[in-house]
Amino acid sequence: MAVADGIGGAPGGRQASQLAISAIAQGITAGADWSQLSTLMHQANRQVYDEGRHRPDLFGMGTTLTTAIFWENRVYVAHVGDSRAYRLTRHGMDQCTEDHSVAAEMERVGSLSRDEAARHPQRHVLTRAIGPFESIRVDSQILPWSPLDRLLLCTDGLYNALDDSRIFEICQRLQGQAAVDGLLQAALMAGGPDNVTVVLVESGMGLV
Repeated sequence: MAVADGIGGAPGGRQASQLAISAIAQGITAGADWSQLSTLMHQANRQVYDEGRHRPDLFGMGTTLTTAIFWENRVYVAHVGDSRAYRLTRHGMDQCTEDHSVAAEMERVGSLSRDEAARHPQRHVLTRAIGPFESIRVDSQILPWSPLDRLLLCTDGLYNALDDSRIFEICQRLQGQAAVDGLLQAALMAGGPDNVTVVLVESGMGLV
């Protein structure tokens, strides 16, 4: 599973996100497994970077990229940017990724509270992204996975419109496509100033 969100206000955000997703899909189709997900992220970065370097109209284009592969009772998550992965259990919702943004970095060093970071004018300014630079640093982790768990991948258009408690409440109340529709509708009703992308994985129900 993967979610990519082209950098707004920069040239070629849409092309960058499409290239990044395509690179991951090609790698999986060619037989790459969970252990190679970070390598695929680096390959995606190289493809987007090269395209931007060879096309002046797309120079500097970039995108976020959050990916996940399941195997046995584990999920492997790899991530660059500020799209997020959440693991939902019966007891709550855990954010599996750290945002790579100026405001989030300031929160991590204690300069801002969580609420202040969520409202900071530089919350959308990324410190890491796929494409603008020749090399990247990928965050990755392995998480335990239960058949009762669910995984939510989303762009900042969702979590900037809805706080975590609201996202969890909707996912607790609804399942499958109804949960995805409920999240999208709630984000739009909340003003949804940005694109909202949601991928939900449920054991026994697959990908929505």
